[in-house]
Amino acid sequence: MGILPDALKRVTAVQQVFITEKDETSFPHKKPKYTPLIKSPLKQNSRHQPDHGHRKIRSASVDAVHESEETQQEEQEEEEEEEEEEEREIELLEEGEPELHRARETSVVQLFYDLFFVANLTTFTSVHEINDTDSLRSYLGFFVILWATWFQVAKYDVRFGNDSAFERLCKALQFGVMVGFAVTGPNFNVTYEINTSDAVRALQTDQTLTLILMASRLILAVQYLSVYWWLKEFPRARTPLIVHAATSLGAALIFLGMYFSFSPSSPGNTGLGIIGWYVAFVFEAAIILFASGQVSFLSFIHTPMVERLGLLTLIILGEGVIGLCQSIQKVGANLSFGADIIGQIISGVGIIYFVWMLYYDQTERKRVGRLRQELWTILHFPFHICILLLVEGQATLTVWLKIQDLATPVYPAAFNIPFFLNSNITVPPTGTALTSYVRNLNSTLQGVFQNFQSSQNPDPFPEGLNDVLTDVAAGNYNATDDFVYIINYIYYQSYSGICGLFNIEAPEKDRAGEESSDDAGAQAVNDIVNIFFTVYTYFFVAAGLTLIALTLLLRLGKREKYRTEMLGMAVRYLIGIGLALLALMNLPSLEDNDNAVIYTYINSPWMLPTVLLSYLSVIIVDNLVRNHIRKKYQNWKSNALGMAV
Repeated sequence: MGILPDALKRVTAVQQVFITEKDETSFPHKKPKYTPLIKSPLKQNSRHQPDHGHRKIRSASVDAVHESEETQQEEQEEEEEEEEEEEREIELLEEGEPELHRARETSVVQLFYDLFFVANLTTFTSVHEINDTDSLRSYLGFFVILWATWFQVAKYDVRFGNDSAFERLCKALQFGVMVGFAVTGPNFNVTYEINTSDAVRALQTDQTLTLILMASRLILAVQYLSVYWWLKEFPRARTPLIVHAATSLGAALIFLGMYFSFSPSSPGNTGLGIIGWYVAFVFEAAIILFASGQVSFLSFIHTPMVERLGLLTLIILGEGVIGLCQSIQKVGANLSFGADIIGQIISGVGIIYFVWMLYYDQTERKRVGRLRQELWTILHFPFHICILLLVEGQATLTVWLKIQDLATPVYPAAFNIPFFLNSNITVPPTGTALTSYVRNLNSTLQGVFQNFQSSQNPDPFPEGLNDVLTDVAAGNYNATDDFVYIINYIYYQSYSGICGLFNIEAPEKDRAGEESSDDAGAQAVNDIVNIFFTVYTYFFVAAGLTLIALTLLLRLGKREKYRTEMLGMAVRYLIGIGLALLALMNLPSLEDNDNAVIYTYINSPWMLPTVLLSYLSVIIVDNLVRNHIRKKYQNWKSNALGMAV
């Protein structure tokens, strides 16, 4: 009878040893303060050293050894400081507050949940192109719903998440919520015309979506109530947890009420329902963050919240990589990459990489206070929106430049003839001149479209354009006006056909009031151009606001700031504002003045490099600031050691 208990004791002791060893060797996921320019691949403090040239090796690597010792000492000091902060945080717990188990790293199931966020974002982006302000509103509207739900779940996970059957069941239900978002995403639309088939489909989608939102908040309410059940013996834990559960339950009831505002029989209340969603998101986040800031045990300090937000930032940057790669596939369909396109691709990769550098190089884990940490956390919402618009905009502008490259030779082939250039010539070309003109125009168009021929698109040439060119060559037109109309038609159809090669089409509009197909073609081309003007506007606004948001995150997340760092932040603000102001080039007043400089810039390959060079300038300034502070610290440390001796 005594053998089995003794064996169990020995197994338990072995498990404790292994668990202790695992905890002691776990990687703390801390980013070093200083990143060397180049680092030797040799293992520091290695016992195996070459026998020859020992003096040279020592003299060449002595600085690196000292630097390694300093780095190790700094890391040890940071670990000790973090442990002291954690002890102080425990001491700050008032009487009646529980001491919770704080996970230092994001769990696997939380990462798995984030994958559903990735899938939703990628799927929605693939079926919703931003081609006007209405589609932009729908795109942002769905992202807000997705992000707000993720944020509420993440706030629970980082503080109370654990591995249990109950938590796994709740997480499975949250997976179902994300799947529901994926189902409703393709038909999600916040702008539609009443009494149309699109309106009926959108309202049905909104009804389904609001029920899904209700279910997600009910799950959270049950989870918070389960925490309350465990902690009800602690007086100061009762009220905040009741507030958490009541807020989630109240949000669920609000979303249930919104279901009736999306009824197809009363579409006039739809706007109020959509506004109600976003108002509920704001109050839900504000109440829970406020309640969390009133007690120490509910704060995000010593939780993996920083890591979760960092991973979500990485996910959104990854969405930008996907979009950029898709654009590269589109622009390379004809196996032709000009220097301008290569420059765009390099700039696109560089922008994503620089945003990553600027964000992760400044992320710290030191305690900065509850309010500042909560502000730092919620500031990621506009920051992520800016990143999303930035990466989506640069992908679209890469395609725009390719379209301009393809369309550039079409215009002179169509209009650079004496009839259009000389107002004194009123008769269209005839005979040999007409044959040569049509042959040159047809050759130009064939050169543009033939390289896009594939098994998926065996005939990329615009439908009916060959017949029109044949009629022009035969002189089958009655008057000068007919000739002008036909050439305009050919140009508009060609331009629309080039855009169609990249799946870019003008937004659907009612063109019944337009006098002719020529007017309809001109309006379609104008609508396509307006797509890229819209993208240009939000791209530069997002580029500037991304830099400003990064600066605010740095200011909120950094506990100690030096004068030189404040100067570096000022440089960031100025560059960010300058990038955002570039969007003013798209003002209607400037378009009316036909400013050649502005149109040259908008149609040039310098839009993405402008942002790239701006971000590079910020990185250079940041490194100069860090090096300056590091030198001051080393001088202070040397003086302190000298005084001690």
